[in-house]
Formats: sequence, C-alpha cells, structure tokens
Amino acid sequence: MKNLYMKKSAAALLSGVITFVGAASGAGSAEAPTEEDTSAAASTEEVTTLPEDEDSDVAEEPEIDWVKADISDYDSSMSLVSYELTTPEMLSGGESTAETPKKELTEEDVADMILKRRALKKKSPSLTRKSRSAEPTAVELYLSGKPVGYVPPERQVSAEASPGDFTFVTYGWGHGVGMSQNGANLYATYSGWTYQDILFHYYPGTYLVNTNSTDDEVLTINHQPANCTTLELLSQIVFNEVGGTMAYEAIKAQAVAAYTYIKFNGDDIHDLCPKANPPQIVIDACQEVLGEALFYDGDFALTMFSASSGGCSANCYEIFYQDVPYLRSVQSDWDGAYDPHYGTVRYISASEMRNRIESRFGISLSDDPANWIYPLYSDQTGYVTDVCIDGQLWVKGYAFSLSMGIKSPKFNVSYTPAAYSEPESDEPAWTDEDDFIEDYEEAKTEAASEAAVEEPSTEPDTSETTTEEVTE
Repeated sequence: MKNLYMKKSAAALLSGVITFVGAASGAGSAEAPTEEDTSAAASTEEVTTLPEDEDSDVAEEPEIDWVKADISDYDSSMSLVSYELTTPEMLSGGESTAETPKKELTEEDVADMILKRRALKKKSPSLTRKSRSAEPTAVELYLSGKPVGYVPPERQVSAEASPGDFTFVTYGWGHGVGMSQNGANLYATYSGWTYQDILFHYYPGTYLVNTNSTDDEVLTINHQPANCTTLELLSQIVFNEVGGTMAYEAIKAQAVAAYTYIKFNGDDIHDLCPKANPPQIVIDACQEVLGEALFYDGDFALTMFSASSGGCSANCYEIFYQDVPYLRSVQSDWDGAYDPHYGTVRYISASEMRNRIESRFGISLSDDPANWIYPLYSDQTGYVTDVCIDGQLWVKGYAFSLSMGIKSPKFNVSYTPAAYSEPESDEPAWTDEDDFIEDYEEAKTEAASEAAVEEPSTEPDTSETTTEEVTE
C-alpha cells in the first residue's frame, strides 16, 4: 500500500465546478488563452518548473492510505479513488439544492469549458513534449452488437438493527459517476461486450480517437517525471485500478478511460496511483489500445469512474452539481445479481452518529435521533442528492456518505428507536406480600364500616329539647 499525498485541485469544469483529490494547489483560476499562450503551445518542447506553494491559501489534506486491488479482493477495508466537491461551502452545506433545476450545458458553456481547461493546462507545470505532427485519428469500430441478455433477479437484502442503531444499506462503491469498473467486467463477462461497447455505454455521446502521441509524450506524477514510457505507466495504473483478473475487454476499457483521464488533466497523474509489476495480461490489454482516448466535442472527455454503481450510474449533477452531457445515468444491469457491493449493510450507533455529524459539520444535534437524517432521492437514479441534517443544515449526498464512511451516495437509512425503560427509583420494589397486606387492611376497614351502620347507638338522645323553661 502506498500513501498518496493529496491536495485540492484547481483543474475543474466551468471555472472549478468539479475538483479531484490530488492535483497541485498552485494553479489559479482559469482564464481564456491569449495569443501568446497559443504560440507558446505550438513549440516542439516545453519544460516548466513546479511553482511555489507559499502564497497558496488552500488547506493541505492529511495523508490518505490509497489502494486498489483485484475485484476478488475488494472489501470494506479498501479505499477507492475519490473526487471532492469544489468548495468547503458545497461540501459542508448551504441552501438546499433540491428545488434548484439542474444546469444544462449550452454550446457556449462547452466551448468556454474547453478554453478554460486549455488555459489552465498552459499555466500548470508540464514536462510533456508536444509533437507538431501528432494529430488524432479515428479508431476503427469494434462493436459486438450483442444485447445485454437475460439478467437474473437482484439479490434480496435483509437487515436486523439493534435498538438505538442507524442502518445504512448502500448500493455500489464510490461516487457512481461515469464507468463502473465492476459493471464493465460484468458486461464483458455475461453480455460478451467489447471495450468499445462498454465505453460508449458509460460515456454516451463520446467517440474514440488515437492521439498518435505516445511515442513523444512524457507523462508526469504530481508534475514530476514518471521516468517510464506511457505503456509502462498506464499498465501500472490499470493494474492498480482493476487488477489482472477481470475480463480482458474490461481491462482494455479501463486502460482507455485511465489514459483519457490523464490526458484531460494535462498529461499529469495526480490522483491515480501506479502499482508495480503488472501481469502480462494487463500489459497486453494496454498495448492493444495504447493511445486511444475518448473525445467529446473535439477535446478529451472527463472519463470519471468508480468501483461499482449500484444498478445504474449517477448523473454528474446529482453528485458534483454540474451537468456534463456524457456523464449521464445509464443502466448497470448485472449489479443486482453479481456485484459484491450491491446491498452492503452497515450499522452505526446513535452515539457514534452524533459524534460524526457534530464533529464533521459543526452543529449540535437535537435529542431525537429519528430527526437527524432526512435524505432526498433522485427519482431517476435512486441516488441521494441532498441530506437535511436535523432540520438545520443541507449537504450533498456524496459529501454526507464520505463523512459517514459509507460506500456510496446511493443508500437507504433507517433508525431503530432505543428500547423504553422505566426510570430508576430509590423506593423498594413492590412484592406479593405487600399486595396481601394491602388487601387485608382494606378488608378490615370495610368490615368495620359495615358493623358501625348495623349496631344501634347506646348514647342518650339529646336531639329533643325540654318543655320546661327556666325562669328567674
């Protein structure tokens, strides 16, 4: 396991709508490229140095243990690549977005996004050698044409919480936006899909090109030279992401998605981690698709991915606020039957939940745990878009899931009230003997009352007055 030093990134959509764990914080807000920037980009080779972080006001994140493994090794102890929200305000709450309509990207928005990202890449440190002769070319289609086929029913989930516990049932692992790694494996295994089938399914509206630049490019890790070829580095990243046991076409799909993601971020690997000694099957899969990348509207697509997506992927705007045309929800048909993270049950005590919420969000909760968590769900996908905490604060569902340490923002939650108990008293407990004595005393009192009514009085009757008058 390697520790990957994390910083918040300035590489984002639409002036920083989405940021990712791991990019350098030195890059500022993006601006439209100037003519000087354009001419500089045309040079054959460009080398810049890493800027100082002295003036940066972005707080550094603590070190995180980061590991990926084979699909057969996934368990709750592992942490997958994650994406952070743009600002602390978005992460910690603010006004509810439940009634705010999602923002549709116009053609002008897309053009502006591309210009800003290109300008940001020019300002960011880069060790990439850019070849003037490298022009993207179309990739020959390799589609299976096969339907999904018969899918078994989803597994039933049962949970039995103890009194005083919250029960979370999560579906999938990770944010759920873009390609599901387990879903890709299941489509390749059970539907016979090719890597192109998988990519076009999870990133609708994109198309494949070959950059023809892998012989010239120098990829970097956190802006430092990787000191290996594109094939070597990509093989190590894919090995760390999905291992060597997935279906061959799924490994190829991951290779294209990872390479595209790196190119989108200026040839820099800032939140992907390589793993040494990849097996030959991974190297071969990467070699077959080397240089292939997904494009959208003439530029690299943001090919986000996560471990699994709980029956369907999420719309990007449900998780990260911004609507990206090719990051829309699609089915992940085989999850319910075969994904190991479909229907994970976790119990958290009310006391632990109080500690987590109050420490993370800086509020004081009321005394009734049943009022602490009120999720709002997407009607289309079932993902939790927002959570109202105790009527005091709204947060995004993904931010809440990260804070609570649960696998996915696609979850159900319930609270089992604690068992009621009588308050303790200093008085001795009542016994059967006490009941007998009480009944005996009541019987004596009743008998005495009846006897007094039946017996004649022996006292003289003084109720009548005499007729004699006393005179002086």
